[in-house]
Amino acid sequence: MAYNLEEQESIDNLKNWWDKWGTPVLCVVTAGCLAVAGWNGWKWWNHRQTAKASFAYAELQNAVGRDDAKNVKSLSDGLTDKYGSTVFGPLAAFSAARYAEDHGDAATARAKLQWIVDHGGREEFEAIARVRLAGLLLDNKENDKALAALSSFKPKSDAERVIVSDRLGDVYEAMGKPDEARKAWKEAFETARPGDPLRNLLQIKMDSLPEAAASASPKASAAAG
Repeated sequence: MAYNLEEQESIDNLKNWWDKWGTPVLCVVTAGCLAVAGWNGWKWWNHRQTAKASFAYAELQNAVGRDDAKNVKSLSDGLTDKYGSTVFGPLAAFSAARYAEDHGDAATARAKLQWIVDHGGREEFEAIARVRLAGLLLDNKENDKALAALSSFKPKSDAERVIVSDRLGDVYEAMGKPDEARKAWKEAFETARPGDPLRNLLQIKMDSLPEAAASASPKASAAAG
């Protein structure tokens, strides 16, 4: 086909542009396609992993219901090892920790809760795990370790702040530090929503402290006013 001068000049310019920029453009397009394919592949893999984990978690709950200690251990270990990145990893660890506590195996319960703290990957789970872990440490008179488990965590929500401060108060009371206990319980009391049943328990805890510390509780302060 014959081209006029203007058309031939446009073709030559296009060829020159392609010679200069064609390879980079193809690289960008190819990279984009690979990124999309990779993202879709990751979503497919993640969905498949989650589906497998959910099935294993259901089996774990059945094992707990049957009091099948062997399968509770194997299924919970498998979920944390293979599917720890899914939500079912920490949930399995919580279930195994509760099962171990109920059967007097504090060491296993502590190990499962510590796994959530170290590998759970979800702050809301970490807060609960730390509170429960601190309770087990208190039961074993390891007050300093219980304090360390809580004081190294910085709550980011009111719900987390309430449960962490409540347990901190328990730790300080066990350590013979009523003023610190009162301060922690007061923070939990003031952070909890009105009508939260925990507020009543916190008030009882504050009122049980020695007189000098108890006088700073919200109830006593209101009476003084």
